[in-house]
Amino acid sequence: MRSGIGVSAVFGMVAIGGCGSLGSPDPASPNYAFPPGVSVQLNQVLPINPGAATVRLQYGQIVPRNGVQEQDPFCIMEVNTLSDQVQLLQPGRFEVTQVTRSISTITAAASSPLLKARHVYDDGTPSFLYYITTFRLHDPARPDVRSLRCAWDQMAPGNRGLMRHLTLDEMRGALGGWISLIPPVERL
Repeated sequence: MRSGIGVSAVFGMVAIGGCGSLGSPDPASPNYAFPPGVSVQLNQVLPINPGAATVRLQYGQIVPRNGVQEQDPFCIMEVNTLSDQVQLLQPGRFEVTQVTRSISTITAAASSPLLKARHVYDDGTPSFLYYITTFRLHDPARPDVRSLRCAWDQMAPGNRGLMRHLTLDEMRGALGGWISLIPPVERL
């Protein structure tokens, strides 16, 4: 009986302590509150393959959709339109109109043998647990550009103890020289 109370008390303290760190002013924190005026700078022409509306960046390089190592930070630039030809996003700066953080779980259906073989754990926990930061983008000259999302899978081996959003530096590492995240204080 005592151990149950102790576990509940510890869990409650962790939950309350976790809430206290939301909205940190520290850019090194995974809970960094991106201030108004943050921008996204596309530093070079970024190609989006035919038939796609997204391009993925990881380790500072463009990676194919099926080439993302989801246990490590990656980012996705998204546009509104599919095209039969390569779309070339031109360099320039985007205003960030909104920054949101979310957690998305994906649990493969046990009835799907294809998914079950690779993506379902025996204990019923989600197969994927993505911590996602989304930057909604705006540039009147390029209204087709929608967002930049940065994420990683926290259920991947080696990540289960982390359970946190990416830091600014981790996102920058995924983007490399292609895209810069610029808080207003860094523009001075």
